[in-house]
Amino acid sequence: MRSLYNLSIYFLQLIFFVGRGFSEKINLGYKGRKNWRQNLKTFKKSNPGKLIWFHCASLGEFEMARPVIDELNQNKLEDVKILVTFFSPSGYELRKNFKDVDRVMYMPLDTPKNARNFVAIAKPYIAVFVKYEFWLNSLEQLKLQGSKVILINGLFRKEQPFFKWWGGDFREALKNFDHVFLQNKSSQKLIKSLGVDDTTVTGDLRYDRVVAISKTAKHFPELESFVKDSFVIIGGSTWPEEEWILKQCIDKVSSSVKLIIAPHDVSQNHLKQIEQRFVGYNLKRFTEMKANDNPQIVLVNTIGHLSSLYQYGTVAFVGGGFTGALHNIIEPAVFGIPVFFGYKHSKFPEADYFKKNKIGISIHNGFNFTEHIKELVAKPKHLETIKLKTPMVFKSHLGGTHQVYYKILKYL
Repeated sequence: MRSLYNLSIYFLQLIFFVGRGFSEKINLGYKGRKNWRQNLKTFKKSNPGKLIWFHCASLGEFEMARPVIDELNQNKLEDVKILVTFFSPSGYELRKNFKDVDRVMYMPLDTPKNARNFVAIAKPYIAVFVKYEFWLNSLEQLKLQGSKVILINGLFRKEQPFFKWWGGDFREALKNFDHVFLQNKSSQKLIKSLGVDDTTVTGDLRYDRVVAISKTAKHFPELESFVKDSFVIIGGSTWPEEEWILKQCIDKVSSSVKLIIAPHDVSQNHLKQIEQRFVGYNLKRFTEMKANDNPQIVLVNTIGHLSSLYQYGTVAFVGGGFTGALHNIIEPAVFGIPVFFGYKHSKFPEADYFKKNKIGISIHNGFNFTEHIKELVAKPKHLETIKLKTPMVFKSHLGGTHQVYYKILKYL
């Protein structure tokens, strides 16, 4: 199995090399990994001390690690340096200038040679992987070097390679973790069946993060008159599927609602497509809004504001649920508003948890969504009921960050 794994990494390397001429995203990942050895050596030379290495696949995983990074920074641990690596350009490009760590860079592809070189140069004292990051060669090299290795926000399902007859190398990789922090008890039960006992159920660390964000949410005076006494639907991290459903909805209930649309893709081409889709409606881009403007639709053409913008919503509709890549539904929920999302959410336990506690609603199509909105417009008391439920829904998921922090402190 290891030989097939290595072959797949070499094949990925070939895809990066060939695909860079056809895809800007692949090209960013290819160029960003150039000279990584020299860049890592330079970083290590100018940053002596105990290195904690956080590896995140993309932006979503970084948000899971962020509460732990914040905790480390708040406690100002002496002689500790923090390195963050990303696999995906969509994470790296947005956080490459993140000032609360000592260095952000790409993780090189996990070939045996790259793994040996990376670990030998970086010499991480502690390595922290997030959720689904199981790079076999890197995990092996970390263990050989004597680094402490932690998984945070881990999530396991029976369909994963660990639980297949051919997944021996992946099962062996789990033994390289000194401790595994998990989102739920079902994951803990699954990996305990494989003999992995050093585990703690913390819940999703993003709950700690979004509560902290909600307390310091940025206010936007230019939106105050827009949202005043209005039923506002916020489309967060939307894809075309959600944008089309929002169009169907406003066509049916245009006199009752306003929209804030914050698309996942804020390229000029996509923004123009959205504007064309909503032609005929009074639409303004977020950066053009003034204090007394009162359009029906605000199109968010910036990055980094969405978590604060949710405070202005009556309801939220979060993207990714029609492709199986659901975005963060915890961010809007912290403000006590109902959260809508597509029906393909089996890999996201927070979605079922929200549905069970009646603060989240899964939809299948535009008609389904519109009917729910009509009901909420007609019965605003339902919104108050949801707002009252939210604190209790969050309460059982808070505090996981401290558990991870104290484990890191013990290893240091």
